[in-house]
Amino acid sequence: MNIQDEEMKDWAIGWYCLRAKPRQEMVASSTLSTLNNVEVFLPRTQRAKKVKPQPLKPLFPGYFFARFDPIEHLRNVHYARGVAYVVRRKGIPVHVSPQVMIELRLISPDGILEIPDEPHRVGAKIKVISGLFKGDEGVVTKLVPARERVRVLFEILGRPTEVEIGEQEVDFPSAHPIGNG
Repeated sequence: MNIQDEEMKDWAIGWYCLRAKPRQEMVASSTLSTLNNVEVFLPRTQRAKKVKPQPLKPLFPGYFFARFDPIEHLRNVHYARGVAYVVRRKGIPVHVSPQVMIELRLISPDGILEIPDEPHRVGAKIKVISGLFKGDEGVVTKLVPARERVRVLFEILGRPTEVEIGEQEVDFPSAHPIGNG
């Protein structure tokens, strides 16, 4: 294999990592899905067992994957709505290993990875996602499983105050595979 063949191998059809513009992963992946011979994979996460459906979040915020021929489609992909750039090394688009893509599809067959909540426990730091205390953070002081409620210690007007609220109003920590999600 000569040097020119080696360089052309780097420009072969394959999976590539793309950087989306801020919070534009869905727009970019939808736009690229309309192109012929371009396959898109945007793995997303969803919290398991929430009463209210939570929005899907990208598994890799700001990044997603596309399979295409860079010789034929690089310009269309790069300038697609929502795409910031194709990840490159020394000016050449970086291949994503087919094995990595297989593994990602195995853990999220429909593109959605369910993230289980960590077991609720006393002492856990939580954030309130709805209700009177929305946006506030506190510490769980007591679990009330029979009523699906928790007691949370908040600092209100400079004083520690214990409040009992429904579990569905609280965002518990999750076991996100890449850290806290």
